Amino acid sequence: MALQLAAEHRDRVSRRPEATVRRVSGDHRRDVLAMLGDAAAEHDRLRSAAPPEIRDSLPVDAQGVTRAIDHLAVAAGFTETQRRALIQPHGSNPAVLHARVFGAAPLAPETVIGSFVDGARVRAQALTTLADAIGGEELGGEVRALLSACPPPSDLADAGAVGALRATYAAHERAAVTIAARLDQA
Repeated sequence: MALQLAAEHRDRVSRRPEATVRRVSGDHRRDVLAMLGDAAAEHDRLRSAAPPEIRDSLPVDAQGVTRAIDHLAVAAGFTETQRRALIQPHGSNPAVLHARVFGAAPLAPETVIGSFVDGARVRAQALTTLADAIGGEELGGEVRALLSACPPPSDLADAGAVGALRATYAAHERAAVTIAARLDQA
């Protein structure tokens, strides 16, 4: 699906060569860094105000990367439909499915981590789709290398799963900044 989305975007852009990259602001890198910083501050405030049992269920936060993905998609000229397709898979992660079946019943730690891992996979695909559409194979390869250097944990019950997940999320942030920097060069 993501490869099809990137191809459709490239085809659409190639029919309109004057609109390869829309300028949303003068400095996409600065904007993305601000989004990531704001989201990190919001996450820190949320965690510090939450009781310990809730705090433990919020090891990472993707709000900054998610905002950055949308910003980058707008800057690259993605349509609303294409932007929605980038995030649509979020609706089927383990926590969402658990809530649909069991309501507000407590989640096992592995389900919580699994939800973050699934979200990471969705965002990784969105980031590579954006990189391919914005910078072709060169940027796509660079972003894939960043992301594959810090894959999500495969053993959700492992004591190092949260640390690996944090490394994955940090790689997503680096990928978003890399894509933004390429937009600034356009």
